[in-house]
Amino acid sequence: MNKMNVNFFSILPNRVIIEVSGSDRCSFLQGLVTQDVSLIEKELIIYTLLLSPQGKFQYDFFIISAEDLWLIDVDESRADSLMQRLHLFKLHANVSIVKNTDMRVAVSSEIISTTYCFEDPRLKTLGYRCYGKTFENKQTPVEVYENLRLSQGVPDGAKDMIVDKSIPLEWGMDELRAISWDKGCYMGQELTARSRYVGQIRKRAFPIELQNTNGLEIGAKLYIGEQEVGELRTHNKKFGIALLKVEALTQENLVTIANSPVKVRHPSWMKLN
Repeated sequence: MNKMNVNFFSILPNRVIIEVSGSDRCSFLQGLVTQDVSLIEKELIIYTLLLSPQGKFQYDFFIISAEDLWLIDVDESRADSLMQRLHLFKLHANVSIVKNTDMRVAVSSEIISTTYCFEDPRLKTLGYRCYGKTFENKQTPVEVYENLRLSQGVPDGAKDMIVDKSIPLEWGMDELRAISWDKGCYMGQELTARSRYVGQIRKRAFPIELQNTNGLEIGAKLYIGEQEVGELRTHNKKFGIALLKVEALTQENLVTIANSPVKVRHPSWMKLN
């Protein structure tokens, strides 16, 4: 699915907005997150991560330029924890961090008229991320967008990844433009860079199509014959994402889960070499 061929508009119920203001907001976040926050000046929206000191996933979020402040678009289940973490590192920086309970987050296959609406910085095929207090557009079921996202193999943070365990490069975070290799230091940078340059990534998160999901639990193992080659990380009955050994894709043998065939996709954005 390389072109936008799905029409959708959905308000995302699991997203909230955190406002970051103050003259030190750029230098403050630049030292913490994986992407170069100075890109906001020209791109207006970026996607980024905040990692553990061991280089493992903890938070993913979007940062949006909103004139004299920045908006952080983050999963609701991780918002309070993220605010606590940011306050912990704030020290004497001139930065204010507050939750905005009025603004809502939506996704759309087309640009719409609202307060802010920007093309998704991860993939063009994911359409636009839109921010406003109210939306007048007719909504489609959020499953339409979720099918698109999963079919492209794009994770939704802690909904799909494992906090303090998932390795960003296994999930394609550099190809999805969450990581800058040219910026200065950030938390977890040394181990992330080592994984890239030493070539230690032996697993990747691939989109899959499922035939039978009855009783299928997250963490279920995938096999080629009797050889275990990966595990299921997320699914919505039709599509899912599985963490698979890269060499498994070079084999022509059938991949199965719970004795049911699985179609493994290799999305065009994913680089395996």
